[in-house]
Amino acid sequence: MTASSNFIAFFGATGGCTNAALVHTLNAGIHVRALARTPSKLTDMLLAQGISQATIDSQLTIIKGDIASMPAIKSVLLSDKDHTLASQIMSGVGGTPQLRWSLKRPVTIDNPEICATTTKNIVQALHEIYTEHPSTATHKPSIVVISTTGVSDIKEDVPFGFRTMYHVALADPHKDKKVMEKIITENATGPDAVFHGAIAVRPSFLKGDHKIKGGKGWEKVKVGHEAKPAVGYTIHRADVGDWIFKQILRTGGEQWFGQKITLTN
Repeated sequence: MTASSNFIAFFGATGGCTNAALVHTLNAGIHVRALARTPSKLTDMLLAQGISQATIDSQLTIIKGDIASMPAIKSVLLSDKDHTLASQIMSGVGGTPQLRWSLKRPVTIDNPEICATTTKNIVQALHEIYTEHPSTATHKPSIVVISTTGVSDIKEDVPFGFRTMYHVALADPHKDKKVMEKIITENATGPDAVFHGAIAVRPSFLKGDHKIKGGKGWEKVKVGHEAKPAVGYTIHRADVGDWIFKQILRTGGEQWFGQKITLTN
């Protein structure tokens, strides 16, 4: 598999929202490097959605590994052929929800710090890349991460009927999302910034799977920001991926830099 000199780096590519965004990205002819613990799983998901093997071979480079492997992360971010850095980073890494015997915190995830750890490792990888290949620092990538509603310190963005679930039952995984958002914000400003820009996408409660035909389309997504959020109960994963591709990955997304975007149906 080969990668173009201009490509987007994907983390969490087998996740619903991220996989939907990846399908749209490949359909648009854009080159991608993606991290996957099981490359065959990612390939099978793409083939099932109509992405041809020829497209996979020509536009997608899959790096086998996980978010704990610094060499694998660096390989996703930097082309080994010509040391070109990704133009954008898409991260939708998340854990698997797990129930436990606790009235205060009944839901946790298998890796309760997975979002924060992934983001810290991406930041560290970029620092190392800039040191090893100084010319790459002149074209730093932007980053978009998939977060969640219910983590704002500015304004309530969860409908009343979901507030107990979000603020009590889901408190642990949401703490991880808040740390992730803090990391990208801190590393997108100032002289030591590793990102050209940073965007946090906060979808409401996710439903459906990764298949792009299952959504209503990005045009029907209600969009808000932290000071004036779009409040709703659910949104389809396919619509989140579609919106991220159309509004950020396809265009560069500079109009959204520094924002925390709420999405709902």
